[in-house]
Amino acid sequence: MKLSSISIIFFFATLQALSVLQVNSQSTDSCNSNLNLDLPFDTSLLNCLPVWSRHDFILRYVRNLSNVWNFVLSAPDTNSFVAMGFSTTGQMVGSSAVVGWVSADGSGTVKQYFLGGQRPNLVVADQGNLTIVENSTSITSRSSRVYLAFQLNTSQPLSRVLYSVGQIGVIPSAPGFALAEHRDKVSTLLNYRTGTSASDSQHSRLRKSHGILNMLSWGILMIIGAMAGRYFKQWDPMWFYSHAAIQSCAFLLGLAGIISGFVLEDRLNAEVDTHKALGILILVLGCLQVNSPAIHIYSIK
Repeated sequence: MKLSSISIIFFFATLQALSVLQVNSQSTDSCNSNLNLDLPFDTSLLNCLPVWSRHDFILRYVRNLSNVWNFVLSAPDTNSFVAMGFSTTGQMVGSSAVVGWVSADGSGTVKQYFLGGQRPNLVVADQGNLTIVENSTSITSRSSRVYLAFQLNTSQPLSRVLYSVGQIGVIPSAPGFALAEHRDKVSTLLNYRTGTSASDSQHSRLRKSHGILNMLSWGILMIIGAMAGRYFKQWDPMWFYSHAAIQSCAFLLGLAGIISGFVLEDRLNAEVDTHKALGILILVLGCLQVNSPAIHIYSIK
């Protein structure tokens, strides 16, 4: 009798463990999984990467034609909306997002929203700066996960990508399809060339260093060095040594700041042509300033 009771307990415990494993396997997606979905575009050559481990978001993407990009965002089905936004600053305000959800009857809805502000009335449905290919959007619920798919017509999508997930059990409804406040969000930096994604905060130290170095060198020390050479000549020869030391220090710090800018551009895959051209111009002028004594002596000879 005791053996029979133990066998029954073991049997039900095994069933419970198997059911838990089955649920977990059904709600898990990975880049090794094949997408057997009825989507309006080919999914065989998609790049794949985890983009938000906290909520198990997985992004698949590829550049299909010259200016067409395919995206498939996978997330756990929590009876809420999922959103993928594109931002120039990394902030929600001012960005455009593709938002999708699956209703209780199984029907899916995908809409573009323009996030004009933090108030609900400033989050406008069917508005935004994304050029979505017609009839390319879909959202499907399968094996306890949702798959949000869409195509963008653009030469290069913005690298600052936002993800958010809505409140559980709360989805937009007609007629206005107003979005409730999200349950969680994250701002990331996506390098489309290398297929890597990182939280925006991971590059904040490098971005701050780039700004501080350039401000300190070109904006402060270089000016102080020039003033030392112009107004402190009565303290000869200290004015010259101070002038040379400050200018040299400013140039080296500025050079480090510009190098950090190139590194940051490569990591973010950002389009900052005007900013980069201005930085190169400042570096050239800085080189001329540092070498001005040699140029002056050569011209006299």
